[in-house]
Amino acid sequence: MRISCIQTNNLLYNSRQGFRVSKQSGDGISDSHNYAVAPAGFRYGASIHFGEFFDPNRTVPHIDYEEYMCMQPAAKKRMRLRYKNFDKNLNVGELFDSKDTRMPLQHETLMDEFIKTSKIYSKYKDQPIICLGRSPKWFLNASLWTEGGINDYKFVAFSGFWHRPDYREGMVRIESVAPTEKEEIAYRKYLKRIKADPQTIVDNMEKTGKKTVITDYICSGKGACSFLDVMGRYADELGILEKFSKAIQIVGIGSMDYMEVLNPYADTYSEPRVPMPKILQPYSDNIRQEFYDMHYGMFREMLLNQNTNECRSTYYPHGMWPIYNPSRFKTGLIKDPKKLKAMIAESKGPKKIMSHFTPTMFDFRNLLNFRILDGLNARGLLKAVHHSKV
Repeated sequence: MRISCIQTNNLLYNSRQGFRVSKQSGDGISDSHNYAVAPAGFRYGASIHFGEFFDPNRTVPHIDYEEYMCMQPAAKKRMRLRYKNFDKNLNVGELFDSKDTRMPLQHETLMDEFIKTSKIYSKYKDQPIICLGRSPKWFLNASLWTEGGINDYKFVAFSGFWHRPDYREGMVRIESVAPTEKEEIAYRKYLKRIKADPQTIVDNMEKTGKKTVITDYICSGKGACSFLDVMGRYADELGILEKFSKAIQIVGIGSMDYMEVLNPYADTYSEPRVPMPKILQPYSDNIRQEFYDMHYGMFREMLLNQNTNECRSTYYPHGMWPIYNPSRFKTGLIKDPKKLKAMIAESKGPKKIMSHFTPTMFDFRNLLNFRILDGLNARGLLKAVHHSKV
C-alpha cells in the first residue's frame, strides 16, 4: 500500500522533504503530493509520542521505529550528518551536561558493544520484564527493535535510594531520607495502576510459572535495594511476601572496570549484586540474581553520560510520588524546587501531558533513537514488524 503521507501527532513525513510540521487544507487533506511506504505493522493514529510538543525551531523531529521505517536514504544520510555534527551548533545551556556534548555511540565498535548488551534481554523474552528506573531503558528499547529480541517490557519510574552500604552491617536503611507513609501509599497506588505491584507479579507466576525479571544498572545495589524495600513491605502487608520472593529474579547490568577502579563502594561490595533489604533477607535464597558486564567505554557513554541518562524518561524521586503521575509528567532532573512546583501546577488538567525537556534535549533523544535504529538496520538486525509502545 502506498500513501501520500504518514502523520504522527502533528508531524508529517514525505519522501522528498523528510519530516516537517503538517499543514492541512480546510477539508483536512494534506498538501503533500509525495509518497512514502508505510512500514509493516504501522498503526495509523497510534499514540507513540513522548509527551512532547513540536517546536518549529527544533532541528530534529520525533524519530521512532515507525518514522525510521518511512525515511528515504537521503533523509537518513542527512540525519547521520546531523548526528555527527550535533555538538558543533547547539545551545549547550539546554543540555544537562555542558561538558559532554557529543552524541554517544559515534564509533561502530561501541555500537557493537551496545547491541551486544541489548541482546542479553533476548534470554528473557518470554518473561515479564520490569525496567527499574531509567538506566536500562535504551538497552531494552534496542531489544524491542531487534529481530529475536523482547516483545515488550514495563517501565517503572523510580529514582534515588535510602539504603547505603556499611562495612559491618551490610546495606542499611537510612530512616531520615526514607519515604514517608504518605509517599509510600502514593507509590503503591502507582504500582497497582501500571500492574507492577507484588500481587500482579505473584498472580502471573501462579498462572504462567514465569518469574518477573527486574532489571537495573547495578553498582553498589543501593537503588534496587530501596525499590525491593518498598515492594517487600507492600507484599508483606498483602500476606504474600514469601510468594513474592519466589516470583522475581534480578538481572543487573554494569561495568566491572568501573566497579574495580572508580566505584567508591568497591571495597565494601566487590560483587555486583543487589543486597536484600531487611524485610526480604529471610527469603534471599529464593531470588536468583544475574549480572552482565559491559564494555567500559560504551558504559560511560550510555550510563554515566548525564545527557544520555536524563533524556531517557521520567525522574521520579520519592518526594514526588504523591505529587505527579510519571506517565503524564515527563521530566529529567530538576534541581530548583520552585521550577518543579510551577511545572506541576501547569501540568494539572484532564489527560494533560507535561514535559520540561528543552528543544536541545529532545533533539538529543531523537537523534540517539535514530542512531540506534540505524545501527541495527545496518547490521540486518532490525525487526520487520514492531508493535510495542516505548
